[in-house]
Amino acid sequence: MRKRSRRGFVGIVLASLLNPFRGRGQSAILVGAPPRSTSRTYRADAVILLLGLPVYHRSAVGGGQASYEETGEGPTLRRTLFFAGGSDPKRAVGLKRIGWIQEIVAGPAPSEATYFGVLTSSPEESLEHARKSVATGSSGQSTFSAVSGRNTPGHSRSAITHLEYADSVIWSDRGLIEKAQSTFEGKADWRETSWPNSPNQAPATFLFQLATLLKQRTRRAEGRYVYSEQEYLLRLEMLTPGRDRLVPVRGMTRNLRTGHETPFRLWLEEANDSMVPVRIEFQPRSFLRLTFESA
Repeated sequence: MRKRSRRGFVGIVLASLLNPFRGRGQSAILVGAPPRSTSRTYRADAVILLLGLPVYHRSAVGGGQASYEETGEGPTLRRTLFFAGGSDPKRAVGLKRIGWIQEIVAGPAPSEATYFGVLTSSPEESLEHARKSVATGSSGQSTFSAVSGRNTPGHSRSAITHLEYADSVIWSDRGLIEKAQSTFEGKADWRETSWPNSPNQAPATFLFQLATLLKQRTRRAEGRYVYSEQEYLLRLEMLTPGRDRLVPVRGMTRNLRTGHETPFRLWLEEANDSMVPVRIEFQPRSFLRLTFESA
């Protein structure tokens, strides 16, 4: 995967869309096993940083959604995890950014985990580069990267593709998702990896591992996951709840091959065992910090 794409998916990071965009790749909900789900919508705020210090703040530059859903029980257990977010160019001084990912995890072990994500390919590595990108205007099209993967016991398989789509698109647009899915029907460059340390269950995916660790509600927790044929360490630290009765969580992912680390922060409701955060904060670029606040 290109460096710019991998960074974005981890920050935020993204089979088929969750309700109301349920598509191919998901089985029907079993009779007698109603779905158990939690979902939040978010307002996205942005802070521009200069040498690590905030110099500009803009609220409501976009929005997003996160959800966790369970259907079935025992061997038929299926968990669907989803996060997506994007900017509104009118509120984000012309910057157009979209990213979302969904994971479907089968079985309690789990026995299989599939994921599919789409992200705006964003090459800007500095504030000056971002300014020039906005100043050059728009051609009406943006480049997106898509990833599709499947983890099974001791094995993983994934591919990355690239596509062009209208830059006026918003994160919930079904057309973008369908076009991204179609890019894997041709000659995608599928890669495969063996994971001998996980012979009896599928290697964890990012959102699933995050939800598993958050559910523990322990002071410190860590686990590993496999994404696009690379293994990552995920580490969490839960802090003392604040006056707002929210539990701050410091998180970090580390690529175990490159050593690259990506920090992030979450806030959970103290009196609720939901793994869907009230607030999400991460820094996809050195000059940009994004906060997704529950609407």
